Amino acid sequence: MKALIIDPALHSMGGHHHSAVQRLQAELGRLGVDAPCLGSAYADRGVIQDLACAPVFSRSVYGRSYGHAGEFGESVEETQRELAAAMRRRRPDLIVLPCCDQVLAAALARQLAATRRPVPVLAWVLYAPHHLLASDDPAADRFHGESRSGFAELAAAARGLHLLCETPVMADFYRRLLGREIDVMPGPGLRIHQRPSRSAADVPPWAPPGAPTVACIGFANRPKGYRLLPEALELVLARNAHARFMIHGVVQGSDDPDQGTFDRLARLGERVQVHQNVLSPDEYLARLAEADLLLLPYDPAAYRTRGSGVFSDARAVGLPVVASRGCAFAEPAFAEGWGVEIKEYNGLATGLAVLEALDRLPELSASAGRAARTGDTLGRMLDATVANCPPGPGRLASLLGPLRPRTTA
Repeated sequence: MKALIIDPALHSMGGHHHSAVQRLQAELGRLGVDAPCLGSAYADRGVIQDLACAPVFSRSVYGRSYGHAGEFGESVEETQRELAAAMRRRRPDLIVLPCCDQVLAAALARQLAATRRPVPVLAWVLYAPHHLLASDDPAADRFHGESRSGFAELAAAARGLHLLCETPVMADFYRRLLGREIDVMPGPGLRIHQRPSRSAADVPPWAPPGAPTVACIGFANRPKGYRLLPEALELVLARNAHARFMIHGVVQGSDDPDQGTFDRLARLGERVQVHQNVLSPDEYLARLAEADLLLLPYDPAAYRTRGSGVFSDARAVGLPVVASRGCAFAEPAFAEGWGVEIKEYNGLATGLAVLEALDRLPELSASAGRAARTGDTLGRMLDATVANCPPGPGRLASLLGPLRPRTTA
């Protein structure tokens, strides 16, 4: 059996796109399934070599401007042309889309229809129809028709379509929009279900024994809230004599190249380490090993319905979090006792939330450890998918029905 993973946004070692493909390949490889991938035309050498990635796509969801009425159709046509060239000699039995939007859905549908070889499709829909807006933002209403048509085409062309969203609220939105069942499952991420071991090199000689480390990791896109950190860290450093910070943020390639924020952070003293390199998977794990608490000061206006790959990885390794109130991805942490809310979206409230979390760190860490021991639903789902592939038309979703987490309608 052969699978094909398709992600037009996969281009570098850092970020959730790389982690998702790496995890999917590991899980499918465990089942004896070869799963090369198609990624961005701008994929770097490491991605091409490590993930058996063919550089294909000239645009992805992040490149959309939503600027004119014909943009959707133009994007679909270009993506289909690139797919047709890349799939000319590929005959997969299963296609997996770890980051699917309406453009990719429609393009793949037309490619499957053109080849008259329908296969099962498993797809995560990570974003609303406008990827920079929440699903309930009225400004995105005019893009709903694109999603309806794109996913309807894919459902008709595929031999079974199984759609997933990372949060219940996003799944509810797409259920109403598309009129079909949507499951809730975090996107593929780290497989580890315990905190990586911390080495002696992770603790500087000046740090007192047990000094907690607060980490912030990722690409420094504007909705990630890095601009709140200087005020927040100044407050924590003044009120907590032992806490230290590891702030990682990639400015190059982000939508908000604000180097000034990181320059301010670097001037806060030896208790604040600043890193701006793209992290390899091993380096990313090392940063998680260094942390006792993960800080996610994300803008709730952008994240009130969508998920977070870094958050999912924190859950996988049992790392407690501080996150903004109103972010859909963080609700499980708040409900299960391993997260602290940032009650208002500003630097002061962020600092106060970190101080509260540091005071409660033992209980938060214990709850995070319990959350990390929950079942591996991704592995179980792929087990069922491969065992029953290729199924009859429409049968893939029914086969996976017993594995669906309970969601609200």
